Amino acid sequence: MMMIDPAAIPYIPAPSLDLGITKLQSWGLLVAAGFLFGAWFAARWAKRTGLSAKPVYDFAMWAFLGGFVGAHLVHVLAYEPEIIKKNPLALLYFWEGVSSFGGFLGAGIAAFIYFRISGLPFLPYSDALALGMAPGWAIGRIGCFLAHDHIGRSTQCWLGIDFPAHVVSPPGIRHDLGLYDSLVSWTLFAVLLLVVSQKPRYGVLGAILCSTYAIARFFLDYLRAVDIQNPDARYFGLTPAQYGCFLLLFAGIGLFTKSRGVAGERSFSTWTHQQPPKH
Repeated sequence: MMMIDPAAIPYIPAPSLDLGITKLQSWGLLVAAGFLFGAWFAARWAKRTGLSAKPVYDFAMWAFLGGFVGAHLVHVLAYEPEIIKKNPLALLYFWEGVSSFGGFLGAGIAAFIYFRISGLPFLPYSDALALGMAPGWAIGRIGCFLAHDHIGRSTQCWLGIDFPAHVVSPPGIRHDLGLYDSLVSWTLFAVLLLVVSQKPRYGVLGAILCSTYAIARFFLDYLRAVDIQNPDARYFGLTPAQYGCFLLLFAGIGLFTKSRGVAGERSFSTWTHQQPPKH
């Protein structure tokens, strides 16, 4: 009988829903739920601030497709490049293997294309998107936690998960990065809601989300396991996600710099009374 350390969180296998012909995994369901909730919440805030909600829903489809493709390509190219040597067609198997930062990159490219084509001002919408993305990402990461697919180093932390031997070797209490990432995202969501009351300029919320998540995620990745079979790839001591953190941080700095060029003290509290400027 497996003994559970009272100081650790018990390992609970990811639940699934058996439909007979297929199974719905909790990870996929929560990722989908997070995406839908994030889009709805972003559209709600856009409408509340005098913007049209329709572009948010339109962009959601672009973000989904761009993020889906980017997540797979980065996973294969950065995390498991040996797969390409065995089967180059693996690049097209978009349902096999995903990377969160690949999703960021794909969604970011989709945002650039969509707002460039539509001619819509990006800064006001970036704030609404940030307010939707934070809780959406937090919900999706709960799915990662339930799937336990981000195994960390051994620990005695009370947030550690007691991983059994049939899941990881060596077994024991380990960090679970899915849990930590979700907690960070919920915290960032709370911070963004507090900043809203301070009448921020356009783009500030997006800048805060990008820069703070990048810093938090950079240091969290140092907790990823290195003593298990098939650990995350590392290049010069850093994971691909840590290099992605630099890009995300630069994006945050860029949004903050651009927000300083917006004339007037415009904020969420004034958007309902004024038409947002085009940039």
